[in-house]
Amino acid sequence: MNLYIKRIPEKKANLIILPESMLRVGEIIPRRMILHAGMWKYEVEVEFRNDLPENTIGFSSTLKIPFDLPEQLPYEVKIKDRNLYIGPIIAFLAFTETKDITSESLNEYLGNFSSYSDIQGLIYICAANGIDAFNQTSEGYYYDPAANEDEPTFKYGKFPYPNVVFCKIDINRPEYDQMIAAFGQNMFNTYLSDKWELWEWLSPYTFLREHLPYTDLLNNVQDLEDMLCKYEAVYIKPIETGEGKRLLKVSKTSEGYCLVDKLSEKICFSSSVEAGEFLSVLLSNETYVVQQAVSTKNYEDRIIIFRVIMQKKSSKRWACSYIIACFGEIGSISANYNRSGIVLTGRETLRKVFRMNEREVFLKEQEMIDLCQAACKTLEHSGGNYAELCIEIILDENLKLWIIEINHSLDHKLLLYSDRQLYLKVNAIPLEYAKSFAGFS
Repeated sequence: MNLYIKRIPEKKANLIILPESMLRVGEIIPRRMILHAGMWKYEVEVEFRNDLPENTIGFSSTLKIPFDLPEQLPYEVKIKDRNLYIGPIIAFLAFTETKDITSESLNEYLGNFSSYSDIQGLIYICAANGIDAFNQTSEGYYYDPAANEDEPTFKYGKFPYPNVVFCKIDINRPEYDQMIAAFGQNMFNTYLSDKWELWEWLSPYTFLREHLPYTDLLNNVQDLEDMLCKYEAVYIKPIETGEGKRLLKVSKTSEGYCLVDKLSEKICFSSSVEAGEFLSVLLSNETYVVQQAVSTKNYEDRIIIFRVIMQKKSSKRWACSYIIACFGEIGSISANYNRSGIVLTGRETLRKVFRMNEREVFLKEQEMIDLCQAACKTLEHSGGNYAELCIEIILDENLKLWIIEINHSLDHKLLLYSDRQLYLKVNAIPLEYAKSFAGFS
């Protein structure tokens, strides 16, 4: 049942008033209940009145609530035993500092609210340093679907700890520990595994292990030597995920070692001593892994990486929302997208580049989805609660699938101009999951 909050003049400080129409034949509703708003709860007295509109829940004007519950928003109200729940209350943790929240940065999240009419409740955007652990409140900006053209869509307020926190930023370990202490399992997309953890978590499972390039920590030149004895070429990658990180492809030649970076610039060493000195400098600033280089099928000397976007809907099950293929720069060892790159749908790429017929395309896409579902389930059991993940896959020359990386920071911007309807749909899906996760449906 969806209701609007209305303050009603009453002397009782803990009174909640419900429309008499909520009383059903044979149903007994307690007259003292626990009111829940997000993680906040408070015991209240309950009265039923026939002069209260059916779409209204009355709060006594003297009821003290230590935060804002905007009255123009439609809330879902649920009664279970002696508990009265009002919500859902969902927080987007989208910024690290409140100073970074501007009208422009808030408007970048408008796409996430395209299906608000199906979600309803209080949804606000906040920053990590705007969370008050002592009072269990958060300052932020809530989405107002009824805002006029001459007023902001997002409005400032102080809100209760939510039912669910959707983390949209990478947070450091101290902040992560604080968030887990505050929200526990009610926060999702929090922990982003690094490349070594990803290997440790997924490789013990035979089915997944067959689709993972062999990976090891890089401590010295001997680790590099050992890998080059097994494989013709290897990648040296920063242990942390994320685009913009330094990436090197290494092969051993008759003249020594040849290292190629993302800009196709070569660094050559004639001996393991020289290579070891280079690695010592490299490893002094950051931790790296060394990984088997898979021989991929390229297009016009461009590396192709398929990005499989996996999301949870209200059913709480993993499903594929879309697959795109990113083509790197000509001659580059990376397929990270930039203006000189190419982006096509996964299906179009399999059809045109890999010369597959419709049946082959369907089977290969299904193979990708099955692999990604297994990876999502395993990753979730190993590392935390996730609502959406981007799994990067390459196909080798025999069309075998290899998982290269998994990310949880998605913006779907590559869809914005090519398929705006899909862009709005996939941005809204995490809110559907958040509402279901919060116990509202």
